[in-house]
Amino acid sequence: MTARGTKDAHMERRLGKGLAQIVESSVRTHPNVVSIRVDQIKPCRYQPRQAIDEGSLEELKASIKHLGVIQPVIVRPIAHGIYELVAGERRWRAAQAIGLQEVPAIVKALNDQETIEVSLIENLHREDLNPLEEARTFQRLIEEFGYTQERLAEMIGQERSTIANTLRLLRLPHDIQQALTQGKLSEGHAKVLAGVEPPAKQTELFKRTLAKSLTVRQLEELAGQWQPSPSRKRRRALDPQVNAVENQLRQLLGTKVSLATRRRGGRIVIDYFSSEDLTRILRALGVAAS
Repeated sequence: MTARGTKDAHMERRLGKGLAQIVESSVRTHPNVVSIRVDQIKPCRYQPRQAIDEGSLEELKASIKHLGVIQPVIVRPIAHGIYELVAGERRWRAAQAIGLQEVPAIVKALNDQETIEVSLIENLHREDLNPLEEARTFQRLIEEFGYTQERLAEMIGQERSTIANTLRLLRLPHDIQQALTQGKLSEGHAKVLAGVEPPAKQTELFKRTLAKSLTVRQLEELAGQWQPSPSRKRRRALDPQVNAVENQLRQLLGTKVSLATRRRGGRIVIDYFSSEDLTRILRALGVAAS
């Protein structure tokens, strides 16, 4: 190594050490931060994330070896001297893996609902969750704690339609969900497939998407060509107002609406995706839900 290279390497080590000292000092002086032994912390029962990328975990381990745990984990007390992890599972696991005895932590007295909220928001802000993990967490908040889609949207700063579209992913066949989790299918592709009926058509379109490497736009165009029946196509051609009425109803009710016209009369089919969603639609229609 040249003299210049030796000098630069020495300076880099000095800067690195100084940064580590700054980070360690800032963590120690952070209000409400305490040091807790890693073996006193238990995994969160309500962790939204089901899988941790090993590559990113290795990167985090290397970072912690160099700088320590920069951001405290969040825990809640569950027994004397025992804490449940609320946020920061990757940091906790990485610290364990490299043999750290303690981690900086913020202790909060949270109930189950608050624990899910904090864990969900922390993961969403870090973009750590895949779409199905988001959908399962949304569904759990709806079913166990009575959340509405509107309240969820407000809590995480998204549109209600985004929440509804994410929840639809839970209705996809298992093989499509698996491809989404494994990164073989994008969230955009999956949301297009979720709007196709019945499931057999979803599966066929899914196979075509993988075989032909379709873009989301190409998949949307192909899905749009799959009408329920030739007779429905003819009815639409004869009555161009059907699409306009469907679109108005979709905007009013915030869900998929289909009109099936006959020679005399017809049917209106309104989709809903949970009991909470049904209640919301009934209210929009002016019907008191029992």
